[in-house]
Amino acid sequence: MSFLSPALLFGLLAAAIPPLIHLILRRRAVVVRFPALEFIRRSNRKTARRFRVKQILLMAVRSVLLGLLAFALARPLLTHDDAPVAMSGEPDGATVVVVDAGYPMRWRLDGEALLDRARFQAETLLADGSGLAALVVAGDRVEVPIDELTGDLAAVRREVGRIEPGHRPADLGEAVSRAYELLADRPGPRRVAVLTTPAGAASDLPQPSAAGVELVPVAVSGGASVPNRAVTGVALRPAPEIGASHWRIDARVLNAADAPVKRLPVHLEVDGVVTVRGFLSLGPGEEAVKTFYAPIETDAAVPARVVLDPDALEADDARPFWLRPAPRIRVLAVNGDPRPTPYRDELFYLERALAPSATAGARVRLTISGADTLDRFDLSEFDVVVLANFGAPTPPVARALTAFVNGGGGLLMAVGDRVEPAEANVALAGLLPRTLRTVRQAGDAAASAEGGDRQATRPTGFERGHPILRGIPDPEASSLASARITRYMLLDPAPEAAGEVVIGLDDGAPFLLTREVGSGRVALLTGTLDRDWGDLPIRPDFLPLLQNTLRYLTRVAEVDTAPVLVGRAAPVPVEDPRVRRVKVQTPDGDLRVSERPSGEDPWVFEETARPGLYRLSPDPPLPGLVALPGFAVALDPAGADLRGPRVVGEEAQGAAEARAAALGVGRRTELWHAALGGLFVLLLAEGALLFRRRREAPALRQRPEPTPSA
Repeated sequence: MSFLSPALLFGLLAAAIPPLIHLILRRRAVVVRFPALEFIRRSNRKTARRFRVKQILLMAVRSVLLGLLAFALARPLLTHDDAPVAMSGEPDGATVVVVDAGYPMRWRLDGEALLDRARFQAETLLADGSGLAALVVAGDRVEVPIDELTGDLAAVRREVGRIEPGHRPADLGEAVSRAYELLADRPGPRRVAVLTTPAGAASDLPQPSAAGVELVPVAVSGGASVPNRAVTGVALRPAPEIGASHWRIDARVLNAADAPVKRLPVHLEVDGVVTVRGFLSLGPGEEAVKTFYAPIETDAAVPARVVLDPDALEADDARPFWLRPAPRIRVLAVNGDPRPTPYRDELFYLERALAPSATAGARVRLTISGADTLDRFDLSEFDVVVLANFGAPTPPVARALTAFVNGGGGLLMAVGDRVEPAEANVALAGLLPRTLRTVRQAGDAAASAEGGDRQATRPTGFERGHPILRGIPDPEASSLASARITRYMLLDPAPEAAGEVVIGLDDGAPFLLTREVGSGRVALLTGTLDRDWGDLPIRPDFLPLLQNTLRYLTRVAEVDTAPVLVGRAAPVPVEDPRVRRVKVQTPDGDLRVSERPSGEDPWVFEETARPGLYRLSPDPPLPGLVALPGFAVALDPAGADLRGPRVVGEEAQGAAEARAAALGVGRRTELWHAALGGLFVLLLAEGALLFRRRREAPALRQRPEPTPSA
């Protein structure tokens, strides 16, 4: 017999507490004999002896009860001796034990983690044996606690006891390769024992290249079923069909089991409060999506997570993420060609594209100005200025626009009939991506005779990597590519152009260009925002194109709440250029400092060793800055399925016992379940003794007073 927690056997000393209390509290009464009571004492002597026996039994039951409780907490078990010990009788042999310490080993079988079972089997392999041994731990990274084979098996067992589970799936391939390196050039029998999950034991492990080396993968679950359910991903997108500032959260849930699950409880938590509850039914091995809708109206990001009903592996039953509010974008649109007929007005389509019902992904506050009233506005109160068919600005307005863009603002310029190229080139010389040349009518000399589409050109040459087009999955197949452009502004070719062409036309002319000026950005559309020069504004993809352009000009990144995986670099979601350094609070409360890199390198944080929510704060604090959004780190869903080959029942049990026998790890029978059962029996016995004592206690009756005589 052995114990998983032998230190708790010190609790057996508690069995002496009832006798000690009995001896301490026992008192000897002074005997005073009264002749009148002698007859009563003799008649109750037999009852007193029986009462004393029951007191002794009650004291013994309580002592055994305390001792049995300590015995059960020490978790006793019996190991069967029907298999030889792996290392005994092999003085020239060598064994390397590879222990899987990835997060799937946290899965609990009968209240015991698989990693605890792996520790027990590893200690059994290394107990009372001879020969050489080594240990390889495959956790968050592959480690070799003792970097060479050693005959000090006690030292290896101590390292086994120090193994802690990690937060990533184990790289068993690298761990087995390291084990082969330790066994290289060793004579005699050599063996690599891999203690892992059923999925790990059935994985494609590297086979030994040297003769005489045996690889024995063992599933420590012993053939028992290891079903698991996990949240494997979360996606977030605006939901304008529900309402402004509403978001749709799609959570992917996996049922990694051989049996279906009906009405699995799943809920959405926002800032620690359960906001939406639901159920999900999954077939064996099926992955499905559960959709939630939630309104977010705050200015600061809030932590959220999707949570399943807990199972044997609680680590992957929740998926954290940051629910970021819709960004606020303040837009000043200058109408250069107002019209009394609404649909012919220059800003008619822009106003509808930026309506709250269409911009759930961004809260746009639109202010409209006329061409003659632009100088009345303070541009510092806006994020983007839109010049729609606006002629050449006056010198004061041009200087204000230049200062606005250089200070971090965004400028979107759309041309039209009222734009004079020569005057605009002079006024906006420091802002335009390229100089304007002249208006061109689409088509060629034969267009008037042949007619058809040769009188129009179409957008093509999409720069897929540009942020403006990232929200459009396939621009060439979108409605943008079918738009008919009848007129557009030609630009002067520039050998060293400062701007970048995002969309071109099929005749080679640029249609949408961008340029960075100082801390700000400029976008130039060589067409119009109304239908005077083409039908682009009535195309369905005009809306995401315009919204993405505004986000690009304001440096508002696309909302991306997908957590990064443990151990991978996480982007720091800070767009404000004033923030040069942030403090990062990890899920365990530690503080780290991260500085914005110089140049165009992305700002990332690499110390993502633990899953959970990472919080950001500017260092030093900035007045008036809305709380920074954080980022989330999640477990790799690749480890969610612990199952091996689809083998069940007696066949799986027999395969597991065969591998254990090959290692010399005999089967074990845990006795603590029976000890707990005996504990309940003793509690019932104590209750019965106390009940019978109360029944047999003599009742004291009040002696009736004598009746006074007449």
